[in-house]
Amino acid sequence: MAFEEKYSLEPSEQFNLVGREEKNEDLQLSPSIEPDSGSISGTVHGSDGIPIAGATIKLFDNTGQPFEHVNSNSSGLFDFARIPAGSYFITASKPGFLTPSRIPVSVIQNGSASVDITMLVDPNANSNVLYGIVFDTSNNKPVDNATVELFLVQSPEPVSQGRVLTNAEGQYLFADLPDGDYFVTANKAGYLTTRSSQVHLTNKEYASLNINLNANPDDNTGTISGIIKDQQTGIPIANATVALYSVSGSVEKIVQITRTNAGGLYLFGDLPQGQYKVKATVQTAT
Repeated sequence: MAFEEKYSLEPSEQFNLVGREEKNEDLQLSPSIEPDSGSISGTVHGSDGIPIAGATIKLFDNTGQPFEHVNSNSSGLFDFARIPAGSYFITASKPGFLTPSRIPVSVIQNGSASVDITMLVDPNANSNVLYGIVFDTSNNKPVDNATVELFLVQSPEPVSQGRVLTNAEGQYLFADLPDGDYFVTANKAGYLTTRSSQVHLTNKEYASLNINLNANPDDNTGTISGIIKDQQTGIPIANATVALYSVSGSVEKIVQITRTNAGGLYLFGDLPQGQYKVKATVQTAT
């Protein structure tokens, strides 16, 4: 015998009944099935027709927002009950299979819609994944927009498998990798290129490989330039001697000397961070 619940089970408030009391307790029941609702049921199977158990069936509303989900049973069957009438989309997912395109389905009042979902085997289901984070060793913060290159270890030389950029959190990811030995390199302007350790991937492995970048002292430099002029006339002075001093407290030390060009221009390059002072003079032989 089939049963259908017309009204939901509703509780009363807790009360105390004393001897010989005639207690009256009325209840108001709510209909268990909304008058404008229906259901969606169906099966999930592979391209060979074999039912797929344990698949997640996802229902989206007509705006594409997630609405509800269920799992298929051992026979690949699924069922959504009490779904408000309207238009929906449905799809399914399970590890090892490709997620099929969303299927449109309509639910009518007191109706039952039927949907058949076919899932194809993911050809890369047994592939490996290599992922990680690139850090700045000076502050242990993630480095964004770093270039991470993946290499497959082969003889006689490793072979590049591609490049990606790290995201705002310094993260990178390489997916669909066949079994093998790999390493990655990471670089960004202002840092030394760093090579990771080697990792062996096999049997659908998800391996994490973080990389630490060190600042490049030769790439993290600045310049100082200017024009030497006659204070009274404002005319640039050619062939003036210009000295660059590093300053540490009260101690000044010359680190570079140059001469101005015909336009009075001087330039000091490849300078590390620090405190500096520029002095200029013009001296002639007598």
